[in-house]
Amino acid sequence: MSKWFEPTLKRSWALLALTACLAASLACGSPKKKVTTEEVREGRDRELYAEGLRAMRKRRYEEGRLLLSTLIGSYDGSPLLPLAKLLIADSFYREGGASSLAQADVEYREWLQFFPQHPLADDVLLKIAQIHVRQIGPANLDNTEARRAERELLRLAREYPQSKLQPQVQEYLKFTREQLGMHSLGVARLYFKQQKYVAVKGRCESIIRNYPDFTYMDETLFLHGVALTHLEDTPEAAKSFARIVREYPNSEWRDKAAEYLERFGVEVPAPAEGAEVKQVVRKGFIKRKFEEIFGPSASVTKEGIILKKDDTIDPEVEELLVSLGVRTDVITPESTITGQGKQIQTYGQRATNGQTEAARPTATESEPTPKRADEPTPKVVEPKKSKKSKAQPPR
Repeated sequence: MSKWFEPTLKRSWALLALTACLAASLACGSPKKKVTTEEVREGRDRELYAEGLRAMRKRRYEEGRLLLSTLIGSYDGSPLLPLAKLLIADSFYREGGASSLAQADVEYREWLQFFPQHPLADDVLLKIAQIHVRQIGPANLDNTEARRAERELLRLAREYPQSKLQPQVQEYLKFTREQLGMHSLGVARLYFKQQKYVAVKGRCESIIRNYPDFTYMDETLFLHGVALTHLEDTPEAAKSFARIVREYPNSEWRDKAAEYLERFGVEVPAPAEGAEVKQVVRKGFIKRKFEEIFGPSASVTKEGIILKKDDTIDPEVEELLVSLGVRTDVITPESTITGQGKQIQTYGQRATNGQTEAARPTATESEPTPKRADEPTPKVVEPKKSKKSKAQPPR
């Protein structure tokens, strides 16, 4: 073999081995979800859901998700499938934290793709919005989460106009738009200091157009008017100053706005009807500084759609579960996972000749009470027959 051919052959074999390893690693690292399955039998889907729900109520989320995943993997035609997927999404939302909330967002969106006409679809869309509301940071930083929350809230208001959740939607919209307005006003203030009046004009007009209930609207109008004055657009500047005088007579910017109007030779308007008692309600100094550092505090619930406060079940969902044959009011023994492909057995039960029968004490027997709920049943030891001791010879 020639000298030049030997290293070429070695490189070819090395390249082939590297390709095989890469293919094997890609096959092992598949991003697909792991689905647990078991032997299918009638009524088992209801048992799995009840056991999963019970685990979730005790905050054992991993165990509950495994039970519900078994239901999803084994009973794809079960009427409990939407509620099983929804309970899994709820578990991530209740856990909280950035990673769990991100996973909850994925689970809720996937649920909407499968069940867009479900009666709980508007609740799911609101929960997606709440995920982003919970993560809104200080107004002087990134406003991505606030924009995402506003987008989902507007979608909910548009697609479900008759939803009972509309009051909550409007409340969250007001909160979210206040944060977006504060972010834009902060940028406008910075541009104003830098005398970039075109940028100030654009930011202020965005606030005036999109956030009419913004609590700093009087300051926004004043910056807008001053920017237009420097841009030699006196008629439009006069409109902003006149609006301050007319709608915010108690504002700190009222007198300065009136001075600009007098300088333009424009009559200073009288306050609008009822404007004298209109006060601009703003947060205190300490609270503002706190939110500048840690972000705003929104009254967003941390409970799921199915599991509510104190781990109670939503009445509407409970009624649906009862109609599907799921008992939510009965406390049964806790379940243990015996492995994939095996049925889930409960404490206090034993298998006899392929059948399961409960080990119950008779009327004459006394049943020992375990110290803990998760302690296995102790074994019963039969007493040994007593033997007569042999007489020992005297020493």
